Amino acid sequence: MRKYFNLLAFIFFLASLIYSFHRIIKAFDFVKEIYFYTGIFALIFLNLSLFFSLFKFKQTKDYPKILGFFAIFWSIIHFLNYFIFDRNAQIPRLLNDILYHILETTGFIAFVVLCLMFLSSFKFFKKLCKIRKLGYLCLIIASYHYFLSPKIPMFWEWTALIIAIIYFILRYIKNLRFYFYQNWN
Repeated sequence: MRKYFNLLAFIFFLASLIYSFHRIIKAFDFVKEIYFYTGIFALIFLNLSLFFSLFKFKQTKDYPKILGFFAIFWSIIHFLNYFIFDRNAQIPRLLNDILYHILETTGFIAFVVLCLMFLSSFKFFKKLCKIRKLGYLCLIIASYHYFLSPKIPMFWEWTALIIAIIYFILRYIKNLRFYFYQNWN
């Protein structure tokens, strides 16, 4: 039964590839459309990965890792689109943006954390496994990056940020209760 759920995740990934490719081909501004769809699908797959990690359903126990791989795939394309087409593959321009612009800073921090989480999935990098605890914080930072992307955040930007905060609170509520209990007694 579990392999059917994994197949469903893979089908969803293929559908995201086909849909985004179709939308990008029809677009006038390729770079803008690549930004949008790669960022959205990275955020969707990261959300789904952390959702299944948070609720730990038996049938979908492999989902967090599989969906995390799909999230890193979309994130890498999103970053490469930015680095190659907007910054002309110039590291000084990239560093300048990261240091002085909050949109780029949040995106880069989320990207680095996501890459470290991805690397921790391999046996060679097992020492990095504690970085996975930052997944929910990474989701908040990535959602904030999405929140900052339009000039005026609307419904979807607010929704992404609120969902990320809810996941974060649900994940760490036990730790928060323990912390507050220790400090009040």
